[in-house]
Amino acid sequence: MLPSGIKVNTHDAEERPGMGGMGKETKIARVLIAISVVFGLFAVATLLAIVIGGLPARPGIFPAGALLLAAVKTAGIGFGLAAYRTIGRGDLARAGRYALVAGFLPPLDLIALFAGLLVIFPHGEEGAG
Repeated sequence: MLPSGIKVNTHDAEERPGMGGMGKETKIARVLIAISVVFGLFAVATLLAIVIGGLPARPGIFPAGALLLAAVKTAGIGFGLAAYRTIGRGDLARAGRYALVAGFLPPLDLIALFAGLLVIFPHGEEGAG
């Protein structure tokens, strides 16, 4: 039993470790990373369809190049998933680095780049004053 007059903050006890203070920008970045991963999956599926021959390739696109691009984009998807999971754990600096790597891998993913920058650079009212 607690002595009368001591209050227990149950809200902090319900959060996962490392999730304290997950701000609005962090939540937006997490959604943007999820959107980037979904778009990346569509891009890989399209590139693989070009390789297999189900979709006609534009002149100048070789199946080997499309396969190589699909492999690199798959690595970018992996980094995007790692960034998504790392944000959930609360390690924002590492999640931002993962998102930046996912964004810079070809083809350039501006959504992941923006999400990585949103997570890495601090936002909030603590600097306004």
